[in-house]
Amino acid sequence: MRTDPTQTLGTTSAASEQKASLKTRAVDETKKFLIMTLYLWVFFAVLSLHKTLVMEQEHLDYQAQGLAIVNALVLAKVMLLAEDFRLGSRFFKDHPLVYSVLFRSLVFAIVLIGFHILEDAAIDLLRGKPLAGSLADFGAGNAKGVLSMGAIAFVALTPFFMVSEMARVLGSDGLKVLFFIRGRKKVTLLVQE
Repeated sequence: MRTDPTQTLGTTSAASEQKASLKTRAVDETKKFLIMTLYLWVFFAVLSLHKTLVMEQEHLDYQAQGLAIVNALVLAKVMLLAEDFRLGSRFFKDHPLVYSVLFRSLVFAIVLIGFHILEDAAIDLLRGKPLAGSLADFGAGNAKGVLSMGAIAFVALTPFFMVSEMARVLGSDGLKVLFFIRGRKKVTLLVQE
């Protein structure tokens, strides 16, 4: 028996659409990942430079600068996973965006502190130093230092999540129009329920 050619074409068409959709999603996810990584890399590099200057070291800590890209890659992946789980936007679906932005900034500031503590502990372990020194080196060795590091991360991540939430609501095309195309034209926001 022969199969109906329209069924074969329909199946092939659906499969190719799914393949194209998967490819589009992969490209979009890669772009998001690279943007997050770049933003976080700049943030970690500047933070490391700030730490170096504050500690009045005579040399630039190249190890910390090198780890900035590793931190950026890891945290960007964690942020992408959290985005897939709609962390922040799921809990504050019917609330103003500011709640989602502040919640996500707080959560990732805490995650960032955790990653830095683990990173310092791993480096100290590789060097044969006691793990107690890891926390002492991080955040000037006290709770105030750790909290100030968290506050810096919170403030630095807030604009990122603000733009991210705006892109989610307006769509990436709407955000591109606002930032790169609109010129001197006014844009009207239509709120739909």
